[in-house]
Amino acid sequence: MKTVRLLRGIPLSLSMCILSVMSAEAQETNMAPVIESMIRAFKSMKADTVRKDVIEPNLYRAFYKAEYHPVAKSMAPAYEWTQVLQIGETAQRYIDHGTLLADSIFDDGVKTGKAPEEFVPGYYKAGKSSVRDSHILFLQREGKMEYFDRIVTDHFTYVDSIPQQQWELVAGDSIIAGYTCHRAQTRYRGRDYTAWYTEEIPLSYGPYKFRGLPGLITCIYDKDRDHVFTLHGFERAPRGEVIYRKKKSYFKTTRERLQQAIRNYMTNPSGYSTPKINVQGKKTAKPPKPYNPIELE
Repeated sequence: MKTVRLLRGIPLSLSMCILSVMSAEAQETNMAPVIESMIRAFKSMKADTVRKDVIEPNLYRAFYKAEYHPVAKSMAPAYEWTQVLQIGETAQRYIDHGTLLADSIFDDGVKTGKAPEEFVPGYYKAGKSSVRDSHILFLQREGKMEYFDRIVTDHFTYVDSIPQQQWELVAGDSIIAGYTCHRAQTRYRGRDYTAWYTEEIPLSYGPYKFRGLPGLITCIYDKDRDHVFTLHGFERAPRGEVIYRKKKSYFKTTRERLQQAIRNYMTNPSGYSTPKINVQGKKTAKPPKPYNPIELE
């Protein structure tokens, strides 16, 4: 199997109780006070490694540039960041690259006994560039998918069957990330997609919930290009890297209820007032946030 060296990596998210502090301060110009407060917080608590349930060793990593347009059918404004697909023997996880990086920085700092001053800045940098907190765990043996997301400081999860898109293989060839690719089409949850896949990497996975083609998906985009994922690196995973589920207090819900809660929150950010799955507040101090979900139905 051919391996492409990672072209570039953009660090993204993290996963500790400090997350709420980071999220609230992430847009400040001067970050030194935030980092200092995090260092003080770490010194005042008993630091431990990221709590996790290890599923299995990770074998490969596929890096994707994700592009999201919050205003439908508009090229601007847009968000671009890096996500990674971890591929194990029977499990996969799709997650922001920075989440993986921040967890690694934190674990290394704790395990090696580093002072908070030594690893917190890097940990913070990884989290500061995060765009999304959602991630997906695919468990093939059980035929199920676990989806995780966050609204403000409340964490949610739902379990669903692993998606099975109905693909149509169509004429068309391209070169993406150095691989010869072929074209396919599908419709999934309200959007029409064009995908490119390569049989040079015979793994039937891809970004987000897309999978089931005769090779790794190297690029996929909806008709309006509101959501675009493009492979920019594929490699063997570092020795010792694992696919894991974080041990966190998640509110269990359904896909439909979580989607509606996110829509409600984006429409009325100030109205969010409960850790449960509804948004019932009447405050309107904050304006609505542009929102263009990848799943329309």
